[in-house]
Amino acid sequence: MKYSFPQIRVIAQRIPILCALYFVLFSFCFLLFLQRDILAQAQFQFSEGVTVYHPLLSAILCTFGLFLLGLFCNRMLPWLPLRMKATPWFLPFLLLGALTHWHFPQFGDTAAPAGWGTYLILLVAFVILLLIGRMNLDSFKERQTFSTYAWPNELLLLIFTVMCVCISNTDIVLHRTLQATRHLGERNYEKMLKDVQWEKSPSRQLSAMTALALSETGQLGSRLFNYAQPYGSEGLLPASSDTLLFVNLYRRVGYHLGYHKGDHLSTTTFLSTISTMPKATHAVRDYLLCAHLLDKNLDAFTAELLDADSLSATLPLHYQEAYVLHQRLGSTLSSVSDSIPDASLYARFDEFMSLYALYSDTDEGNFHTREGFGQTYWFYYFFTRQSSFRDMKKDNEG
Repeated sequence: MKYSFPQIRVIAQRIPILCALYFVLFSFCFLLFLQRDILAQAQFQFSEGVTVYHPLLSAILCTFGLFLLGLFCNRMLPWLPLRMKATPWFLPFLLLGALTHWHFPQFGDTAAPAGWGTYLILLVAFVILLLIGRMNLDSFKERQTFSTYAWPNELLLLIFTVMCVCISNTDIVLHRTLQATRHLGERNYEKMLKDVQWEKSPSRQLSAMTALALSETGQLGSRLFNYAQPYGSEGLLPASSDTLLFVNLYRRVGYHLGYHKGDHLSTTTFLSTISTMPKATHAVRDYLLCAHLLDKNLDAFTAELLDADSLSATLPLHYQEAYVLHQRLGSTLSSVSDSIPDASLYARFDEFMSLYALYSDTDEGNFHTREGFGQTYWFYYFFTRQSSFRDMKKDNEG
């Protein structure tokens, strides 16, 4: 449409350019930074691991394709009023959301994907938008300020953005799992551990990846209880289904330990069995000790600990904490050494027990002891329910 006033003709050129620029910037950032792991996992499963996902190239190509679609829609709808020039970008936003709607229930993804009914409703809404535009065409003598035409288009773009995000997969646990998987694949263990640091209910894959990252960096016995451990010993190792991750967690852990765990074996049984086998790596013993701690089997832990050829004052912190606890609970096993652990740890344990005696194992006690002792083995031992381990084992073995 040709307008009588030059100023309106300039606005008519700028509004579509600004809409296109907004879409390109959003699409590129959305694909490259927010949904890269979702798309990497989707490509891995779709290609059965044959192809490798390249996030930058993928973001560029997908954005360019959707941009061409937007230009085509703009060319097909030249009659839209200036206040609704953003309407043709509805379809690119819709396809962008559909492109990133992938869901993976096997990784703890609980969000339901958008069904065909959702897309049908959205397409009907698009048709209604077009009808509204058809009924409110500009006049040749249109004369308004730039802001008058800009804000309705900004509102439409904002609505399309929200629509795109709602259609796509934004499950936070899944995103953390896949982001941690990427960092694990890059062997960037500290970033991986930072991803899960504040996760209170990690997925089983996250628990296994946390244990692997700590073991790879030699921190399994000193930092394991800095992280939530809702699955007991069964959270230390991945299941065979974790080969579906775009980083093969099952194979990575198998190489790290020297052997791969079968689904029919419990974690403790598996680790106890391979600990005496020739291909077992040095990491197996730490895994076995931590498995006993996670199952709260202090007798088995202490027996395994004392079975070592030599012990030193550099014993990992959680092992010292467990040993102190075992002694105070009435251990009948011989002492390791007067200096292991040192006196300060006994004093800290007495402080913890004072709080525990005051509040017991109630929710109030959990709250009051978490701040000072939330990352100790003692907190895990007294404030994590053992029954949850049994239920998880039944689920895994079933």
